[in-house]
Amino acid sequence: MSSSATRLRNDVANLFKTSCHPDIVLPSDGPKELTTITLHLLGPASTPYSEGAWKLTLKLPPEYPQSPPKAFFETKIFHPNVAASTGEVCVDTLKRDWSPNVDLRHVLLVIRCLLIEPNPESALNEDAGKLLLENFADFERMARLMTSVHALKRSAFVSANTSSADLASLTDNTDENGNITTIYSDSELDSGGVSTRNTLDTKNVLRPLELTQRGSSVSNPVSPSKASVKNKDVKPKKKVGIKRL
Repeated sequence: MSSSATRLRNDVANLFKTSCHPDIVLPSDGPKELTTITLHLLGPASTPYSEGAWKLTLKLPPEYPQSPPKAFFETKIFHPNVAASTGEVCVDTLKRDWSPNVDLRHVLLVIRCLLIEPNPESALNEDAGKLLLENFADFERMARLMTSVHALKRSAFVSANTSSADLASLTDNTDENGNITTIYSDSELDSGGVSTRNTLDTKNVLRPLELTQRGSSVSNPVSPSKASVKNKDVKPKKKVGIKRL
């Protein structure tokens, strides 16, 4: 068996063997095939997507992990980084920032973070990206409306053993063990004294492709003006136009 095939089998097995996040619902009987993984993503609390659930598919190429998987929303969603016609997801982690060291669990956590903090500057849905930049309140209303019309009901996927309060308490900066997941550092520690190395860095993996193409480095993160769905009090600066990738 080739090294690529072994890595693929191991990554898929590890994804289904270990818990990922309560908002990421994997099929209980495992994947039907190794190269196509279908699951459901629940909308994070305190976002316009909080009442919805979406069917999501990961397609892994034969070259994985040298080449990144592709992610598609099978359920319609109003989001700047999801193509309205195909459901394809646009995020740096699956594009220019892909590394063979990234596993499938990390990929799914990054996609979940997109529902919390969209990147309007690398929009595949130009209408959603433009609305988010120009008027956050209108974007939020439209996203919530489209969620109520097209999304599946989140309540149908919430485990009977997991309370709504438990789910609401899990935010974008904690993993299933409660570790901070917004720093990529060999030296920094979280509040419990646990190293945050190899945890999810939302500031870096979510920065717009447009900035990456202009040569932006990790040490030059996106301006705080980038809109965050969680922060309703901060309005993004108005920018002219949205570049398509």
